[in-house]
Amino acid sequence: EIYIMNILKTIVWLFPIIFMLHDFEEIILVEAWKKKYKKELQNTTMKKVPFSDFRSAASFSIGVVIEFFIFSALPLFACLFNWYFLWFGLFFGFTFHLVIHCTMSLQFKHYVPGVATSIPFLPICIYLLWISAKMISFTTVQLILSCVTGTIMMLLIVAFLHKYMDSFAGFIKKMEH
Repeated sequence: EIYIMNILKTIVWLFPIIFMLHDFEEIILVEAWKKKYKKELQNTTMKKVPFSDFRSAASFSIGVVIEFFIFSALPLFACLFNWYFLWFGLFFGFTFHLVIHCTMSLQFKHYVPGVATSIPFLPICIYLLWISAKMISFTTVQLILSCVTGTIMMLLIVAFLHKYMDSFAGFIKKMEH
C-alpha cells in the first residue's frame, strides 16, 4: 500500500516536469520558427494556425508560468489530500494537448514547436495515465468524469491565457520603458 502510494506520488509530480520540458521547446523555438515559416504560415489553409496569437517569448512565458503554478499546485493538492480526480483529468487534458501538437505538425506538413517533445512524451504520458488509473482505482464513471472535467479545464486555462496574451505583451512593453 505505502509502496504503491509512493509510486503514485512520483507519477503525480512528473506532470509539472513533463509540462515544463515540453513548454521549454516552445518558448525557445517559436520566434525563430515563426520567422522561418512566415510564408507557409501566411499561406496555410489550416483552421487554427499554430501560434497565431504568439507575441513574444517573454509574453508567452508569462502564460507558461501561470500554467506551471496550476500544474504544480495540483500535484501538491493531490498528494496532500489523497484526491487525484483533478490531477488525473488535467494530466489527461495535457496528454490530449500532445496529440494536438502532432496533428498540427502533420496538417502543417512541417515541424511545429512542441512536436519534438510531444512524440516521446505521448506514449510515456499514456502509460503514466494507465498505471495511475489502476492505482487510484477509479470507477469507469469517475475515470470518464475526471478526463472530461480535466480536458474542459485545460481548454479553459489555455483559452484564458491566449485571451490575455496581448495584455502580457503590453506588460512586457511597459517594463521596457
